[in-house]
Amino acid sequence: MRFLAIGFALAVIPAALNAQQSANVAAKGPTIQSAAVGFQVKEPKVDASTKVSAAPSHPRAGQDVALMVVGVGAMIVGALVSGTAGTIIIIGGAAMALFGLYHYLE
Repeated sequence: MRFLAIGFALAVIPAALNAQQSANVAAKGPTIQSAAVGFQVKEPKVDASTKVSAAPSHPRAGQDVALMVVGVGAMIVGALVSGTAGTIIIIGGAAMALFGLYHYLE
């Protein structure tokens, strides 16, 4: 049970820290854009009155990340505590971490 809790903690921590960010890799080789002939407009011209500001992507991200971190911490503490009490702490920490992850990804 302890190995399961530690394995889950190691799986959740990188997601909480945004460790798995996708890198923008430039396309290699010929592309459709490079095959086009003539002038190309890279950005459409729009006046300032039609631009809409984007809403923040994670307005409560701090609270959600805190839930994930505290949940993983509770799972680690539960792995150190033996018996039924440790199992209950692990399950409670996993529930808290998953709840924070759910709201973070929402």
